[in-house]
Amino acid sequence: MSYGVKFVIDFLTQRLGKRVAKQILYVILMVFGVDRKTIRDELGASDVTLCKYSAALKGENLESVFDQNYNRPQSELEAYREQIEQEFEDRPPATRREAALAIEKLTGEKRGLTQVGKFLKKGASKAAP
Repeated sequence: MSYGVKFVIDFLTQRLGKRVAKQILYVILMVFGVDRKTIRDELGASDVTLCKYSAALKGENLESVFDQNYNRPQSELEAYREQIEQEFEDRPPATRREAALAIEKLTGEKRGLTQVGKFLKKGASKAAP
């Protein structure tokens, strides 16, 4: 990655976030006629992404460039969140290991300690981190 591109990405990332910074830079480079291979190499973009952005630019629909739907999978435990939180309110676990065992008993879903910690942190549960 060249110094100029890295500088622009860092600058925009601080203000807008990494994904939006790269999207803006893709659009700018395409508008100025930089070839796709260079953009792909400089920014680490896939050909599929560049095709989507190029089509959006040709259709003069810049909003669609920034409104891409990204796959954000949710934990299977989300379906049991209320039940888990109610259980932990009644009987708070002292450790993540106890929380993992309680979750497995309630839901039948076995999760590692790291996953349980993230799940509990996301819900701001009163259980031990």
